[in-house]
Amino acid sequence: MDKSQHVILGMAGHIDHGKTAIVKALTGTDTDRLKEEKERGMTTDLGFAFLGKDITIIDVPGHEKFVKTMVAGVNTIDLAVLVIAADDGVMPQTEEHLEILNLLRVPTGLVVLNKIDLVEPDWVELVADDVKKLVQGTVLDGSPIIPVSALTNHGIETLNEEIIAAASKVRARKDKGVFRLPVDRVFTIKGFGTVIAGTVLSGKVSPDDTVELLPQKASLRVRGVQVHDKPVDSATVGYRTAINLGKIDKESIERGDMLAEPGYYKPTYMIDAHFSLLSSWTRELKNQTRVRVHIGTSEVIARIILLDSDIYTPGDEGFVQLHFEKPVVADREDRFVIRSYSPVRTIGGGIILDTNPTKHRRLKDKVIANLEKLLKGDPNLVVLEHFNRNRFMPQMKEELTKSLGVTKEELEKRIQELEKEELVKWIGKKRLMSTENYDILKRKIYTLVESFHKENPLKFAIAAGKLKQIIKPPADKNVFDEIIALYKEDGTFFIEGDQIRLASHTVDLSPYLQELRAKIDKLFLDAPFNPPKNEDIVDKYGENAQKMLEYLIESGELIQVDKGQCFTKEGYTTVQNKVATLLRRNEGAAIGEMRECLEGMPRKKTVSLLEYFDRTGFTYRDGDVRKLK
Repeated sequence: MDKSQHVILGMAGHIDHGKTAIVKALTGTDTDRLKEEKERGMTTDLGFAFLGKDITIIDVPGHEKFVKTMVAGVNTIDLAVLVIAADDGVMPQTEEHLEILNLLRVPTGLVVLNKIDLVEPDWVELVADDVKKLVQGTVLDGSPIIPVSALTNHGIETLNEEIIAAASKVRARKDKGVFRLPVDRVFTIKGFGTVIAGTVLSGKVSPDDTVELLPQKASLRVRGVQVHDKPVDSATVGYRTAINLGKIDKESIERGDMLAEPGYYKPTYMIDAHFSLLSSWTRELKNQTRVRVHIGTSEVIARIILLDSDIYTPGDEGFVQLHFEKPVVADREDRFVIRSYSPVRTIGGGIILDTNPTKHRRLKDKVIANLEKLLKGDPNLVVLEHFNRNRFMPQMKEELTKSLGVTKEELEKRIQELEKEELVKWIGKKRLMSTENYDILKRKIYTLVESFHKENPLKFAIAAGKLKQIIKPPADKNVFDEIIALYKEDGTFFIEGDQIRLASHTVDLSPYLQELRAKIDKLFLDAPFNPPKNEDIVDKYGENAQKMLEYLIESGELIQVDKGQCFTKEGYTTVQNKVATLLRRNEGAAIGEMRECLEGMPRKKTVSLLEYFDRTGFTYRDGDVRKLK
C-alpha cells in the first residue's frame, strides 16, 4: 500500500454473527447508528468506522432482506473480512456474501471466526476446516482464518495486526483521472444543507469544483469536502468522502446516483458485459429474463440478453447485453452482481465491456469477436485509454512511446488502426487526442457559452479568456482555438474581438428592466455635464441597476471613463466636441478652462474624463495643459 493510499475494508457475513461487535472492538465505534438498528439488534443500512488514518471500515447488513444494501457497500471495497460465528458455522448469507465478494473480485481479505467464547476449542478447529473448504477457488482462498471473541476481546489485537498487514498489500486503484463517486449515503446537516457520501473511484474532488449528479444531469457546486470527518482541500482515489453540495435538496438524490466530473459519464439504458452464472444456482437462465442488476451502489431492473446462447446452465459464462428499465451510470471494467427478480437470490455477475453499445443481433460471430477483444484487452484500447486519461490535452507520439512502453513502429500501427475507426484525432501535425474527448470538449464549450447567457441575461458575450479558464479539466489552447473557429465558421458563434456569444443570442429586457432603463436614462439626460456616479445609481435603484449599467456599457450606450463614472454616448460626444473646439481655438487648455467650457463640471469628474481622453488618444498632456493629439 502506498503511503498516500486509503483502503476501504468491508465486513460481510450472516446476520447476528457479530460484524458490528467486531468493528466496535477494533475501533470503539458502534456502526448501528439508526434507532431501528438499535431496537432490532441488527444492521439494516451501511455503517462506517475508521481504523487508524488509512483504513475505513464499512459494516454491511447480514440479513437476506438487506443483501442489496450489502452489495452497495462492498462494491467499492479493497479488502473484505468475512465473519462467521463459531457456534453457528457457515449459514446461507455466509455463502451468498462470499459469492458476491467473489463476483466483484474483491482483491484480498480475511476470515474471522467470532464467538469462540461460546464453543470448545475442538469445535473451532472443525469450523475452521469447513471454512477452508468453503473458500477454495474464491478470492478468499488461502486467506488467514482468525478466531476471536468480540465479547471478551480475545484475538482482536491479532485481527487488527492481520488487517493492517493485508491492507499494506492492497494495490493502488487504477485512476483514470476523471472524478467519479457512487453515492451510498445522502443526508442533511443543519447549517450546511445536503451532504452525500461514498468512495472516490477515480480522479479527485475539491471545494468549489463543479460536479454533475447523474443520471439527473444536474450541475452542482461542491461547497465542502471531508475525509475522516475533517475538512480537506481535496479527496482522491480510494478515500471515503463526504461532500457538501449547494442548491439541491436531499430528496433529489438517492443511493445509486453518481457524482462525477461534468460532461464525461453518460447515463445509459444498455451495456455490453461478460457474465458468469453461479454454479450454485439451481435453474437455467433464459434469454430476456428479468433480473436485478447491482452496479456501484445502484440496483436497477433489467432484461438480460444472451448474445451467444439461448440458455445458460449453472456454471456457464458468456457475453450479454443488459437492457435497463431506468438509466444507469457506469464505466468500462466496472464489476456488477445480478440477482434473480423473484424470489431474490444472487445468481451471477461479471464485468462491463462497453457502456455505450448499439443494440446487437444475437448469435452473431462478429459481435462476439469484438466483445472477446474487449474482454482480453485489445492493445489499441490501451492507447485509447491513455488519450482518455489526458482528456483535453493532446499527446505527442514521442511521449506516447515512453508512457506506453512500446516501439515507434508498434505505436504507429496502433494509431493507424484507431484512425481508421475514427477514434483518435490529429491536432496539428504532431499531436493526437481521442475523438470522444474532442467531441466532449466541443459540447462542453457550447454548453458553457449557453449557460453563461442563461446566468447573465443582460450580458452580450463572454470573453474567450474567461471561457477557457472555466473549462475543467484545462483544455489545450490550440484545441480550444480550433473548436471556437469551427463554431464561428458554421455560424453557431458570433465573435467580435475576444468576445464570444451564440449567434442566436439576444438580450430581451423584461417590462421591469425596460422601466429601470428609462429611469437610468433620465438621470443621465437631466445632467449631461454632471452625470451621476455608478454607485449613486445602484444605491437609488438596487442590485439590478448594477446589471443594467453593465448591460448599457457593453452595448455601447454608456461610455465608462473610469470604474465608477459613465457618460451616455450622446453626452460623451457633446463633451468631446466642446473640448475639441476649445483646444483648437486656444491650442491647449488647463483643467480650470476645461471645467468652465463644460458648464462647471465637478473637478474630480473633469480629471477622470481628461485621463480617459489621454488613454484613448484623443488628447495628450503637455505640462499643466491638454492638447489635441
